[in-house]
Amino acid sequence: MPPLPKSRPANASLSKSEMANSAASSSTLEVSFNEDVGRVINGRYELLGVIGEGGMGVVFEAHDRRVDRRVAIKLVRRECLTDSKFIIRFRRELEVTAQLRHPSTIRVFEHGECEDGRPYMVMELLTGTSLCERLEQGRIPELQALQFAKQIAESLSEAHENGIFHRDLKPDNIFIETVGVSTVVKVLDFGIAGGVDAMRLTRAGEVFGTPQYMSPEQCNGTDLDHRTDIYSLGCILYEMIEGKPPFSAESPMATMLKHVRAKVPTPRNGSQFTAKLLQLALRKDRTKRIQSAGRFAELIGQAIGAVRAAEEGRVVHIPELSNQHTGPFAAVGTPQRVTMNGALPPQESNRNLFIAIGAGVAVLLVGIALIFGRGDERAEGDARAPAEAKAAPVGSEGLPKNRATIKANVEGASVHVDGEFQCKSPCEITVPVGDNRSHEIRLTKDGYIDVVQNWRPLTVTDSLPPFPDLKPISPVLEVKSPGKKRPG
Repeated sequence: MPPLPKSRPANASLSKSEMANSAASSSTLEVSFNEDVGRVINGRYELLGVIGEGGMGVVFEAHDRRVDRRVAIKLVRRECLTDSKFIIRFRRELEVTAQLRHPSTIRVFEHGECEDGRPYMVMELLTGTSLCERLEQGRIPELQALQFAKQIAESLSEAHENGIFHRDLKPDNIFIETVGVSTVVKVLDFGIAGGVDAMRLTRAGEVFGTPQYMSPEQCNGTDLDHRTDIYSLGCILYEMIEGKPPFSAESPMATMLKHVRAKVPTPRNGSQFTAKLLQLALRKDRTKRIQSAGRFAELIGQAIGAVRAAEEGRVVHIPELSNQHTGPFAAVGTPQRVTMNGALPPQESNRNLFIAIGAGVAVLLVGIALIFGRGDERAEGDARAPAEAKAAPVGSEGLPKNRATIKANVEGASVHVDGEFQCKSPCEITVPVGDNRSHEIRLTKDGYIDVVQNWRPLTVTDSLPPFPDLKPISPVLEVKSPGKKRPG
């Protein structure tokens, strides 16, 4: 028998929640696991030891005697043989999963049944680290995170085309393996997690699992389709870029509530292209989300090109990843474009001309005010000082400022500009004109969901777009019973 590998195999990638659910009965099941160690399946696969276990299956490392290689074998638990619906779904999805051939999908060599009727599947044995373990070391550089996400999206695309969607996509189910000089990302447990249901609900609505990556429709207990994976991948990309998932709270239900109702926190790291990409992937309404994993992979590829261009000092423009005020969080500014001869395009040139005219008018008005108001300068200065103290100017010094009055449907909301507290509503803020960047204006109040507006005034007279109403956070989230039929 060849020696066991020193590196940790992770082909099973059984979720922490599955392990937790089975922990209570681990002492009882340990004898059953040990009985399987040493047996030979189908006259070919010798089971060497347990490397993972979950609520519905156990994964063994095995030796393939026919080709002399190490493999991983997943067996359904004996006690699950009485669940006929699960067994039928398991077998059907095994047949489809075995057809997947994308390099970023774990490879299934074959599947069959043991003498006792338990279905099994034989998979490649992976060595390396899970994405979950990598994230414990900190956030991932943007370019590398996008490359990981692109491989995952391509894997999802092939699965979706075959009618399979994951439903339990999270860092625990993504594996990073180094093959020669290349880093390969593997997506694990296709279809299996969907058949078992990653989220288990009791009659009281208690949630077991990791809800940080669940789509709003999954949190609501509605029927799912492939677009739930797109949202989950958006959450994973967000965590790789920011070092933490977009939503997290003290309880699973509170986290799920945020997925359903709260705006995604504006990402602070990465480029504007990645921020827009996340905006498109994390829409609450799945009909407005990126509609396919293949399209997601294409957009990620465009973002990768933009990041590389920025590193080389080049500026690019990607229309679909440009600034728009239509996403779940405030968009960021778009890059300035230049033509091949270095001149600004006509639209950019005209806009800058308007900015210059606005700045000139502002300077002229200031000069007139100084001429006619010099005699009362001291008195007016005394009266003006308290008003200006309400909100310190934001942005580049020396630029004209647009003064805007902030009003909210709830009195006393905190007003933040670019992350800095300014005042309590109703109040006045100042935003620079002509600094060629968008400024995030956020209203917050305890017990209410934050609202965000992104504003880049072009003149000193531009009006601030209206804010949505602050809405109270509801402590209750209705979730349908586990008996509701989900698409297989």
